Amino acid sequence: MPTIEIADGPLKGWRRWREMDEDGFQCLVGPVYFRDRADGGVECRSPTEAKHRNNQGRLHGGYVMSFIDMALFAIAAPALTAHRAVTLTCNTEFLGAGVPGEDIYATGEITRETGKLLFLRGLVMQNGPIASFSGVLRKVTPR
Repeated sequence: MPTIEIADGPLKGWRRWREMDEDGFQCLVGPVYFRDRADGGVECRSPTEAKHRNNQGRLHGGYVMSFIDMALFAIAAPALTAHRAVTLTCNTEFLGAGVPGEDIYATGEITRETGKLLFLRGLVMQNGPIASFSGVLRKVTPR
């Protein structure tokens, strides 16, 4: 998937998908930025706003799960250079509550890759852990 690298400001060096300029669900949730880590992994980041809160003033679980689903693809990107992918499973275990107005972060890894499947796991953080996650993506050939 084509990406754009942020050239200046506080997000300098982070990337995002070009599709974020278009309409679609990802535009409702908010941008997801990602960058390579020194250890070979990927770090994801998303700003949070008041629109992401639940009725208790914390980050809504559905928002966190949507962020996780998008983070899976950023983490899997090195294995998807010749393919696109779709989510088969996305499992979330909530560990804490996030607050709107502060960025959330995700890191993760590919734990196994087969011919068509990618198995991943990771952690969402914001001043401590918010959720752990695992998922399976299925590689598909672009049309």
